[in-house]
Amino acid sequence: MEYYYTEKKNISEDKSSLIIENFEFKHLTKVLRKREGDVINITDGEGYVYESEIIAIEKDKITCRILKTDFDIFEPKAKVHLYICSLKSSERLEFAIEKAVELGVKSITPVFSERVINKSDYSPNKLKRLNQIILSAMSQSQRCFKPVLHKVETFSEMLSKTKSFGCKLAMYEFADSNNKIQVFDENGEMLLLTGPEGGFSDKEVYELKNSNWKVLSLGERKLRAETAVIAALSKILI
Repeated sequence: MEYYYTEKKNISEDKSSLIIENFEFKHLTKVLRKREGDVINITDGEGYVYESEIIAIEKDKITCRILKTDFDIFEPKAKVHLYICSLKSSERLEFAIEKAVELGVKSITPVFSERVINKSDYSPNKLKRLNQIILSAMSQSQRCFKPVLHKVETFSEMLSKTKSFGCKLAMYEFADSNNKIQVFDENGEMLLLTGPEGGFSDKEVYELKNSNWKVLSLGERKLRAETAVIAALSKILI
């Protein structure tokens, strides 16, 4: 059963009831035609899942009675924070982010590397759209944690901010094809970096290695940037 989302503030302190507003309210009432008495699963995006019965549908909100509460279900044990170099095509970037959420990333940070073509600012409308994509992918794939979308960082900012982090993996198309992702600690926390359409420059690869990033390969075939995101996350999380 697909999950639906409500903010934590909409859940009563004693976890006996909750309300649903805004986009999810419209989706449930106008598209899915839910009615009083229907049972749905609601997540707060912070780990909790509430099996709930709709008890009232008003003009701008749904009120539910919470029947059962679960926590941290269907989430991968590995905690992967994705650093994704911005892509030329907004559609391809959105596709990559959607699939990353479905596969189980904990956070997403767009990166402006040297060969990123589209370096336009992430406008409020663009960020709103990306967050909606994240929310929809979270609900559809039955995730109870909503990945955080961080603000865009330059390549140098990313290197600086992640300097002291332990496990850092960077996918590079010209890395030794024998140097692939291996089995990791299931409970581990790691950073995963994927490049833009043009890949990383020699200077960036040198800086990654010098900053203790493991520069790895996804095999001998050259993959599209968005495919590399899916392939790498699949090897780690599935």
